[in-house]
Amino acid sequence: MYCKNCGKEIDNNAYVCPNCGVKVKDDLVEQRERQAASNLEADSGSKAGWGILSFFIPLVGLILFLMWKTDRPKTASVCGKCALAAVILEVVVVIIYVIIAVAVIGALV
Repeated sequence: MYCKNCGKEIDNNAYVCPNCGVKVKDDLVEQRERQAASNLEADSGSKAGWGILSFFIPLVGLILFLMWKTDRPKTASVCGKCALAAVILEVVVVIIYVIIAVAVIGALV
């Protein structure tokens, strides 16, 4: 980050410019808001891809949900929902297979 007063490069977490002493906290807050807005814009385009990945690999969806629930809440929600849908679908498929197996074994006996 650069100081608006003197133009010198300063630490991103600085509240005051160490070169000229001008308060830069307001600039820092503004910069973080812009960064958060750009993250949200970038986040909106990638939700579908992360959702598909989470559906086919539910463990990845759970991990992404836990990692992103505060930073990227919308994408985290998509990942969590897709992972949950995949797990539910897998359970339903297993139950159907068990029912079919029991029916086939019952018919053979």
